[in-house]
Amino acid sequence: MEPKDVHVAKARRTTATVLKQWSLPEAPAEDARLVVSELVSNAIIHGSGDVRLRLRHDDHELRIRVTDDSTAPAKRRRASAAGLGGRGLHLVACLSLRWGVADGGRTTYAVIPTLTEAPPCRRTTQSSTDPTC
Repeated sequence: MEPKDVHVAKARRTTATVLKQWSLPEAPAEDARLVVSELVSNAIIHGSGDVRLRLRHDDHELRIRVTDDSTAPAKRRRASAAGLGGRGLHLVACLSLRWGVADGGRTTYAVIPTLTEAPPCRRTTQSSTDPTC
């Protein structure tokens, strides 16, 4: 494994352990592990300095924040059919109620529902306002 793969795997394992301790249901926990993988990968590949992961949970939402030292904000980009990259933030957007950047571009965050409201890609019918998922 490359060093970046080790860091992503460790972040995913840590997230799984914390979410299990919090007794988070499996569906949002699975979404959270994928979102953590994508955000940490992006921070390692496109960011700079140390990568920090923070999780916060209340009765309705799980908030995931990944911070690095780069001030260049994360941006969704169009993936080419043959390209290997460009899909991560699309997945984050589909699995989250909302996502964005904060702290002058240093932090990328995602909010995952933990109770009844499913993110757009998990709904049985899609919203006409979000046809991309």
